[in-house]
Amino acid sequence: MRLLVNFLDALRKVRLKLSMENLGNTNQVTKSLAAFKSNDEKTQDMKSEFQWINKSKLDQAKIDDEKDINEGSTAGSEMLWQNIKRVLLMCGGQTKPGGIEDVKRMKDSCRLVDVLEAQRFVSQVFAAMKVPKQAASEMADALIAADYMGQRSMGIHRLPAIAADLLNCTVVGNAIPGIVSEKKAMALVDGHNAPGPVVANFCMDLALQKAREVGIGWVSARSSNCIGFASWYACQALEQRMIGLCMTNGAPTLVPFGGVEPILGENPIACAASGVHEQFLADFGMAACSLEELELSYCNGWSKEVPKLVALDRNGKETTLTEEALRAQRIRAFQPEHKGFGMAAMVDILCGVMTGARYANQIQRRGVYSTENAPADLGQVYVAIDPMRFCPSFEDRLGDFHRLLRQAMPNKVGKTAMVPGDKEMQHMKMVDEQGGLTMSPCTLCVLEELATKFGIVPLKMKGTKPSDANISEELQVA
Repeated sequence: MRLLVNFLDALRKVRLKLSMENLGNTNQVTKSLAAFKSNDEKTQDMKSEFQWINKSKLDQAKIDDEKDINEGSTAGSEMLWQNIKRVLLMCGGQTKPGGIEDVKRMKDSCRLVDVLEAQRFVSQVFAAMKVPKQAASEMADALIAADYMGQRSMGIHRLPAIAADLLNCTVVGNAIPGIVSEKKAMALVDGHNAPGPVVANFCMDLALQKAREVGIGWVSARSSNCIGFASWYACQALEQRMIGLCMTNGAPTLVPFGGVEPILGENPIACAASGVHEQFLADFGMAACSLEELELSYCNGWSKEVPKLVALDRNGKETTLTEEALRAQRIRAFQPEHKGFGMAAMVDILCGVMTGARYANQIQRRGVYSTENAPADLGQVYVAIDPMRFCPSFEDRLGDFHRLLRQAMPNKVGKTAMVPGDKEMQHMKMVDEQGGLTMSPCTLCVLEELATKFGIVPLKMKGTKPSDANISEELQVA
């Protein structure tokens, strides 16, 4: 737990320094915004480029016919959007992955970036898109935390998709969530279409406040957006020695048991709790494999196949080809499939149906996935529980609970059984030991173009490369 709390403290210090160091340099910010706003034609070109990307659902022939939409854009911006399509595969699998030919080349090309340097860069990218400094930092925190804790598919990998929503004005970067109704232990929040992390932090802070006062806080939100890594918000309860819960609905990618059309989102649930020396962290979506994981793996050349019983193609047939899975975006729930889908439905009832937000296939694809720019209107639930109100010896009992789990017979000699949260802690320690986050060349290429586009200081690479062992660990996580 201490490692995670230290990480939270470090990010908080970064926020306090924003006005003086990272984003507070008035000349730099003015320059960044000027580069973004001074030329209306460039801004319009940028939006046109996103609109072109948004036509990813069309067939390749139609995309070829519409290439003239990109006329007039600079060579640099064209490279940017080509890289975004490669990184996020918004081409829907219509082109081969660029990036890496083999693992050895990837090892040679990967670079290390300090965690707080990555946070600085991402914050400045959001600030250049008219997001207020505090909100920009909160959004950056969510992405960096995902990379730091090993969930790379929800990390910097998602930056271009979030940028698409901000530039298309489908997310209101400067919106502020508000309370619709409130009781001592519960509240309903209207996110006002603010960025997901901003809504999530507002709700989790409110839930923690209520839990301090009455022992439990349940806060539901509507008119929100994608929050990214759900664990990040659940873990914020650990600082106050509480249990945190977070769940959200999402755009439909999950097909029902026996069906072929996507009807529900992956709808993740995250839970975090800690004792004196142990921490529990469980975070799982209901899909057999998330689309973000497939995109990240495929664009870096790590995998061209998915396991059986994971995805359907555009004709509703079983497929093991990653390219076809990304084209169709029809993913099965985890096995047994009817229970995985049932869990997703349960989350949607709590997050969508009960909050007044959209639910099931009322939610449409966003960002570079769709030409539509209507608000997502996602629903979410944030819960904070003070376990001491129920059992004063909770922390000791949680430690004993973990001891019992670790005593389970391991499947390998010399190993111990892992409990929920161990993978995240191992990844955080690995990042600290190697001195930074591992960035693949595919992702770095996009970030370099973003720096050029918005006139901000590029990411500063560390002098050393990640070790082969750490690259192997990164591949396993991805």
